[in-house]
Amino acid sequence: MKKAFLLLTITLAFGYQANAQGAQRTEITQRAHQMQGRPYSQEAPADSLEFIQLEEVIVSGTRAGLKTPVSYTNITSSDIKKQNAGRNIPAILQTTPSLVSFTEDGLGVGNTYFRIRGTDATRINVTLNGMPLNNPESQEVYWVNLPDLSNSLQSIQIQRGVGTSTNGSGAFGASISLKSGGARSEAYGEASTAVGSYGTYSSSIAAGTGILQNGLSLDARFSRVLGEGYVRNGTVNHSNLYAVLSHHSDKQILRLSYLKGIQHTGITWEGVSEEQMEDEEYGRRYNPAGEYYDDAGNRLYYDNETDNYYSDILQFTLSRELTRHLSLNAGISYNYGYGYYENYREDNDFSDFGLEPQTMEGETYDSSDFIRRKLMENDFYVASIGLDFNKEALKLTFGGLYSFYDGDHYGRLPWIKHTQNIPADYEWYRNVGRKSEVNLFTKAEYQLNEQLSLFGDLQFRHVGYTFSGQDDDLMDLTGDFNYNFFNPKAGLFFQLNDANTLYASAAVGQREPLRADLKDGIKGEAVNPIRPERMIDYELGYRYNNNVTQLGANIYYMDYHNQMVQTGKLTDIGYKLMENVKDSYRAGIELEASLPLWSNKLRLDANATFSSNRIKNYIAWFDQYDHPDNYAWVGQVSKEYGTTNISFSPDVVSAVGLTWQPVSSFYMNLLGKYVSKQYMDNTSDEAKSIDAYLVSNLSAGYTFHKTRLGELNLQLFVNNLFDSEYVANGWAATDTFADGSSINWIGYYPQATRNIMARLTISF
Repeated sequence: MKKAFLLLTITLAFGYQANAQGAQRTEITQRAHQMQGRPYSQEAPADSLEFIQLEEVIVSGTRAGLKTPVSYTNITSSDIKKQNAGRNIPAILQTTPSLVSFTEDGLGVGNTYFRIRGTDATRINVTLNGMPLNNPESQEVYWVNLPDLSNSLQSIQIQRGVGTSTNGSGAFGASISLKSGGARSEAYGEASTAVGSYGTYSSSIAAGTGILQNGLSLDARFSRVLGEGYVRNGTVNHSNLYAVLSHHSDKQILRLSYLKGIQHTGITWEGVSEEQMEDEEYGRRYNPAGEYYDDAGNRLYYDNETDNYYSDILQFTLSRELTRHLSLNAGISYNYGYGYYENYREDNDFSDFGLEPQTMEGETYDSSDFIRRKLMENDFYVASIGLDFNKEALKLTFGGLYSFYDGDHYGRLPWIKHTQNIPADYEWYRNVGRKSEVNLFTKAEYQLNEQLSLFGDLQFRHVGYTFSGQDDDLMDLTGDFNYNFFNPKAGLFFQLNDANTLYASAAVGQREPLRADLKDGIKGEAVNPIRPERMIDYELGYRYNNNVTQLGANIYYMDYHNQMVQTGKLTDIGYKLMENVKDSYRAGIELEASLPLWSNKLRLDANATFSSNRIKNYIAWFDQYDHPDNYAWVGQVSKEYGTTNISFSPDVVSAVGLTWQPVSSFYMNLLGKYVSKQYMDNTSDEAKSIDAYLVSNLSAGYTFHKTRLGELNLQLFVNNLFDSEYVANGWAATDTFADGSSINWIGYYPQATRNIMARLTISF
């Protein structure tokens, strides 16, 4: 690992022979086009085009191009700003096809998630500037750990399905490429403040030097987000720092960037039952986290029931034009993470923590109340290198990545109600996980003639994963796993005429199980432990674009073997439990339209996905107990269901937006989002389902371009405009008993009713 980093560092250093001449004028050309909202002219000076191409090289290895035969959506910084009401990225992306976002706190500023085509976040690859962001063990990005990241982004690309090869964890339902903002041509400053319902407050300040005569630039942004949350204990207290030092020349961009996130969030993963939502004493905003009873029987709440995380991400990237047809993109990154959950545990046995009963004042206690902390600390090292070759009809991309992850998991007890001689901060378990990956891929696009281009993509991933030590239930946790995956992809792109295009592709995706699934298999000595999953993704699409009206249709069929699907259950710290299903599929059609309705002042943007998501020959397993009064575990029983719906996979997802912009300085947008019924497990049981919902948001903005203070931008966001009481996510579990009866345990996550946020931004 150290040799790999040393070699890449030498490569970067060797490439740094910067010539600052021309850097400033090329950046001015680029930014001028962006500010005017028009594409770069084909008649732009050569040095301008070279600079623009270098900017694109930064993420070229992980993104689809104009003629790549996959389903994708590009989102610009201006699009992000129009949707950014202090919420996390999943809420901002809710207008894109096949995407369902939801939040635990009800507002989208706390723990927020999404699914794309029904695929959960553990199988969605995310990169920042081409470097992986997914935690290698959970294989998920926790957006709450990167608060207000959206304000630092220049663009986002979402690829649906397997997509093209990318760095990091296996893309198994979608991949998301984030690109942070680059330097501006001139010095600037910006301050923004937003206030909203439920005590939500967001502020940020940003400044940059612009590109100096020596080619250097420095940009920085600091953000703070506070809020009470819609549900009880949904508090947030987040900080974010983003800084980047860049050097620009005619043929090279060198960047050192740093991203720090500090997250403090109340625990909100437990959900609320339907009966509690309807009860006057509890209601939709109830959250049982931290609830306990004192000796007199009074109901109390522990006030530090929290989820805390500190992340530091350091990236060093180089983009260099080696020749007129060949460019280099290389980078190294280091991600450090430290975090913990703290919660109150009422009347737990001492034996659960490997402790003996405690005797105090002559009385022996077998159990006690505890304050428990589950902690993690990890280091994630990545080195990547890529080459882009583009000459005449041929475009080639070569990419390589090596990563190493070292993560500790351990638990401590800061407080124990009944203790005789237990040390302070007693550590009751610790285990270590180490994961390495080698990822090599090559992509090729060849323009066979004026109309037809061919696409090919080959990827090899080697994953090695070991862990050892004790888990939180004191069981031994020792495992060694190695996986080799070969993922080929191929496609065609056909240009019918200037406005009409067709494409088709087939792609293989494979990925390894999660840490949580592997360790549960080890502890249970599973006869059939969780296995890697495999998918063949078929895509057929049509696009129409005449620069005024855009239309699109994409048909997909995702054929799975051993797909990992959610069981509906959660662990005691909110992790989703998964299971393999041997034979399943997701099939659907994605429709998109963007067209003017009235003199280009009123625009309609709409998309809809109609899908069928099914498991064939599904067999469910349930825990069985002797009877409800005793609840002694007997074993497990199975039940055959035949063909069933895949959990959390709605058949219809759609979004419709109307934007009225009579003048350039003012806009108003009305958005409607519809999600059909979802099942919370894989049994298609109506009792364990989430009702369909339709929610609407209104946003508006006005810009004062010339004032004494600079440019002023006012924005107003009204979320859930029509005050709908809806649920967007939940969990479900079923227990059975020896007499044949059963009981369902269900938790829902109610979303906030109508709420408002206003933002003022000053730019100069």
